[in-house]
Amino acid sequence: MSRAQLVPTCSAHFYADLGWPVIPIEPKGKIPLARLVRHGVKHATTDSVVIHEWWSKQCDANIGVACKDALCVLDVDPRNGGEIELERLCAEHGALPLTPQQRTGSGGHHFVFQHPGVPLRGKVGPGLDLLHGDKYFLVAPSVHPNGGRYTWTTEPTQTPSAPLPEWLLELARRPAEIADTAKNGSRTVVVRGTQTNITARALAYALAIPPAISGQGGHSQTFMACCRVARGFSLNADEAFTVMSEWNRNCQPPWTERELRRKIDQALEHGRVPFGAMLEERA
Repeated sequence: MSRAQLVPTCSAHFYADLGWPVIPIEPKGKIPLARLVRHGVKHATTDSVVIHEWWSKQCDANIGVACKDALCVLDVDPRNGGEIELERLCAEHGALPLTPQQRTGSGGHHFVFQHPGVPLRGKVGPGLDLLHGDKYFLVAPSVHPNGGRYTWTTEPTQTPSAPLPEWLLELARRPAEIADTAKNGSRTVVVRGTQTNITARALAYALAIPPAISGQGGHSQTFMACCRVARGFSLNADEAFTVMSEWNRNCQPPWTERELRRKIDQALEHGRVPFGAMLEERA
């Protein structure tokens, strides 16, 4: 058994020794431990003194590794068809190269690659997400909220991170900058930069959904809206937040950023709207 499979304190130093910046995550959770890292992934570090201090205060904290500009992780979620989609893609383009691979606590898979240094999408297919930039991923021996433990099937000490294969890189590249608009009454919202025409369609769709009103089923209304936008248009969490922030302006009262992001995460993980369902409708 390697250091990566041992207790969290030892394992956190193991990842730091690899050059992977770490942050403490809530025990049996996925959210950064706020009392230790107020700004979440921005605090990620390889400093052994800081790491020792964090885990001495919360010895059972899960471990998050920040992607930053070095890592890119293919997150395969079998509950949303990720294994089937990955099998299809590999049959068409060839198998993934040997690279660190992890079994997640929920039964999915993480494949850790080198970041190619170009802008990337957050989603490359049903049940297939790419974690990069300001994202982080949980690593062994972290424990999923359902009690499942993260374990390496191909350890990073045995196999260095491979470059992202060309076919996957092509799927992950963001399109050129565009500008689309969606009207909200008399106000026009401009969607620019890394947003796609799919995001603009999602925005137009979201602005037609009645806002959430406190005391009148606001929680259910928001969850429903997040499911239809995030899952229905196959957006990642950040893309969905951009869209839902505009919808949120009309809520009474508006959700805080933390609350809205949590709703989006819950919708992506537990919602029943099939990914891409709204893309087949006219938005």
